[in-house]
Amino acid sequence: MRDNDVGILLQAAQEMPDAARRGRELEAITADLFRRDHFRVQLNPGAARPRQTDLIAIKVTDIFLVECKWRSDKANIDDIDSLRSRLRRADTHAIGILLSYQGFTEPVLAEVLANRAQPMLLLSGRELEQVATGFFTLSDLLWRKRQALLVNGEVLLDEPAERRAERLVRLPETEYELLWPDGTQTRSLDCAGDFGQFVFTHDLADIDWVPASGVGVTLDIQPRAYHAGQLVELLNTMANLGWVTSHARWSIQQSRRNWHGWGPHEFVAELERWEERAKTEDAHHSEEVFYTDVCDGGFYTIAATISASTSRQMWNLNISFQLQGHPLDTRPLLELCHTLGVHENLYLRPRDAESVQRIHLRHRAIGIGGIRALVTAPEPDTGMGFSRWVTGVVIDNPFIAGHDHLEDDEALDLSIFHDCELLVCDLGEHHPLDGRQYGYHLKRVEYARTTDGPAIRVVANWSYVDSSAITAGPAGAQAIEDQLHTADA
Repeated sequence: MRDNDVGILLQAAQEMPDAARRGRELEAITADLFRRDHFRVQLNPGAARPRQTDLIAIKVTDIFLVECKWRSDKANIDDIDSLRSRLRRADTHAIGILLSYQGFTEPVLAEVLANRAQPMLLLSGRELEQVATGFFTLSDLLWRKRQALLVNGEVLLDEPAERRAERLVRLPETEYELLWPDGTQTRSLDCAGDFGQFVFTHDLADIDWVPASGVGVTLDIQPRAYHAGQLVELLNTMANLGWVTSHARWSIQQSRRNWHGWGPHEFVAELERWEERAKTEDAHHSEEVFYTDVCDGGFYTIAATISASTSRQMWNLNISFQLQGHPLDTRPLLELCHTLGVHENLYLRPRDAESVQRIHLRHRAIGIGGIRALVTAPEPDTGMGFSRWVTGVVIDNPFIAGHDHLEDDEALDLSIFHDCELLVCDLGEHHPLDGRQYGYHLKRVEYARTTDGPAIRVVANWSYVDSSAITAGPAGAQAIEDQLHTADA
């Protein structure tokens, strides 16, 4: 049954003068909504004999005993006592649902809270209409009602459109910082660029690098979230379930400018600076966000498009998990999906190609003028004689569109990042931030394609160089490259 069909039936039932007929129509509509969520439904079952029950709905281990009321007054304490007596005669695992189109008296809510050992859920006419029109699914609504009652000790009823954000844990802050030539330290950068969702990663998880043969699997989910604030709530919810780490990386892309950064806390802070981004030259009316983080068995990405206006409307939200294989224990994934409101269309699909592609580059030194910033991380051992490691470098993009010296790197898919002014490179080996002079050279590019775009790791390395070789221009770059060739030899 389509959403508009259910809405029409509800409207027709409201105009029925016969209360008994209206109640029977409500039972039929409720049964159809359960069937739409793949429940097995039986009307007037004998589970609670000798008392009669309107319907029973079963899906795997979920068993709901449902009573439907559509009177002129609200459901009262007698209605809840009647349903509870039916539950005592039914399956011990069954949960009662009292559906009252006109709502409930206060004693009903108090009784449900006082007897959570035998849980009962309350469903109003307004909520039924929201399910009928596709505002959320019946499975999602019942899941949240059970969680609220059993975990939070609350009766969830006629929840406002703006749900209360999960704030149980603080989003992790990154330990990585960018050190710029003038001594400034930041946790993000902005540069010229274009649309085209991708993200630089610090360490790209290779889900195929396991003893068994074969390739990994992908799971894509699309939570119901429609503006940037709900994206923040989603991250908080994932953090509460242990799916968010300080290793997250992200990008925000406008039509002429890109922003790249480290950490979930910093990502949320950058999202809130949308007005500053909207004022940049040739700013577009929307921006693309791309976020990645590690998880057990692989990594995941979050992609969405958000309007650059006060509405902060969001669309095309997708979370794509890249995993080593089908988890033996799927409960953590299912708990996450259900908590995010996704209960159907969950498929682990095998990949048809290797996850990570690697392109080894010809020896390419990075001239001193091409180093824009150093990526640093703290050294916890104070006895080492230095406080931070250099773990990466930010460089001018040598593969940017229009450059004509790429003949030795033809295997590289330049479309991945050819519009981005800067590259964030991960160092294959870290070195101390100790004031000594280091030279850098590119080694390879690794990237993994997800459903919405690639996660990219550009790998560089370093060698000690003679500081007298560092001069401006091509001559200086050539001198450094000569020294690096000598060091490699």
